Amino acid sequence: MAAQPPATPAATAISPAFEQALDDADGGDVFALERHGTTSADARLSAIANARIAAARLRAKDAIALARPVADDEDAPPAHRARAFAVLADAAFTAGDYADAATAADGWLDALNRTRAPQSERDDAQRLGALARALSTAPKQRMHSLVPAPAATRRDKVGLSRADATVNGHVQEAVLDTGAGLSVVSQRTATRLGLRMLDAAATIDSASRDAVPTRIGIAERFAFAGLELRDVAFLVLDDRQLELPVPGGYTIDAIIGFPVLREFRRLRFERSGALVPQAPVHAEATTENLRIVASALYVDAKLRDVPVALHLDTGGPRSSLSSRFAARHPHFADGLPQQDERMAGAGGATTRRVARIADAALDLAGRRAMLPELTIVTKDGEDVQAQNFGLLGGDVLDQFDSWTLDFDAMTFELGAPR
Repeated sequence: MAAQPPATPAATAISPAFEQALDDADGGDVFALERHGTTSADARLSAIANARIAAARLRAKDAIALARPVADDEDAPPAHRARAFAVLADAAFTAGDYADAATAADGWLDALNRTRAPQSERDDAQRLGALARALSTAPKQRMHSLVPAPAATRRDKVGLSRADATVNGHVQEAVLDTGAGLSVVSQRTATRLGLRMLDAAATIDSASRDAVPTRIGIAERFAFAGLELRDVAFLVLDDRQLELPVPGGYTIDAIIGFPVLREFRRLRFERSGALVPQAPVHAEATTENLRIVASALYVDAKLRDVPVALHLDTGGPRSSLSSRFAARHPHFADGLPQQDERMAGAGGATTRRVARIADAALDLAGRRAMLPELTIVTKDGEDVQAQNFGLLGGDVLDQFDSWTLDFDAMTFELGAPR
C-alpha cells in the first residue's frame, strides 16, 4: 500500500483589514498598524507586525528577535518569510549593520521568488542587498565626539536648507535632507574631498524609477554642528545625476542624510536659520508621532480627519499626497480638474497625473497647517510605483518658528505658528 502524504492544514484565515494594515506599514504608515492592533489568527503574522512596529521605533534588537524565528522557519509560507526578511533587512540597514542587512535581503529575494512576487518587489530586494553588501565592506560609522553647537543654515534658490560641514578637513556646503536614507555627493565633490572609494558598486531608485548607478565613498573625518564622526559613508553619483532642470541651472554637490542627522538624537531646525542640537527630553506625556521605515521618516498627520502618514522630506519644498493615498481615498480628488505634471530627480524625470486640493488643513504634532493648495497624484508615471502615502515638505514646516526631531522619544514637534 502506497504511503499517503500528510494532509495539508487549511490556510489560516487572515483579516483583510489586518493584511491591509501590514501593507500600509511597509509603505510607512506604521501608525495604521498600531491603531488596528497586532493580534491575528496567524501567530507568525502577529510576530511580523510587532517586529515592524519595533523596527519603526528604532528598536532593532526587538525587531530582529521577533522576525528572525519566522524568517528561519522553513515550514512558514514563503509570503510570511518574505515579510519577515523584509523587516530584518530594514532593521539592520537602519541600524547600520549592513552585512546583516545584505544577508536578510538575500533571504527576502529568495522568498519573493518562491511566491512569484512582482518584478518590482524583487528588484527592491535585490537593490537593497547590493547596496548593503557594498556598504558592508567599509568600517562602520562611529561617533568621535559630540559637543552640540548651533549651525547656521540658509535657503537656496529652490527653498532647500543648506549648511557647511567639514569633510576630511575641507569645508563643504551640503543640503540637509531628512528624506535621504544615506548621505550623497557628486563624483567631482568626492574627488575634491578625498573620499576613499570602495570597489563595490550598487544602484538606487530614482524619481523615474530608473536604476541609478552609484559607488560608495568613505569620509574618514566628518564634522558638523559640534558632531564629529569617523568613516561616514556617502553615495557617490555621477555629476549629471545631481543637476536638476531649474531655470538658470541648479546643482547639488552634497547631501547630509539620515544616518548623520540621527547621531544628534534630538535636533531643532529654526525658521530663523539655525540648526540647534539639543539634549534628549524624557517626558512620559509625550505622544510618539514619528516612525522610521527603510531609513525614511514618517509623521502621523490628519487631512480632514483622515489619518495619513507623511514622509518627512526636507529635501522637498512642497507637500503632496501620493497615488497610493488617492486610491485609498478617491473622494479627495472627485470633481477636481486634473493635469499632467513633470517631476524631475536624480536619474531622470517622469510625468504624472495630478489634481489640486484647495485650502487644505493638515493637522499634525498638535498644530494645524493651512495650504492654499495640496497636490494629490491620481496616476503615477510609467514604471513608477508610489512607495508611501505622501510627503511633508517645506511649505508646512515654514509655517512654524521651528520643528524638532527626537529619535529617543520618537517625536516630531512643531514650534509656534508664524
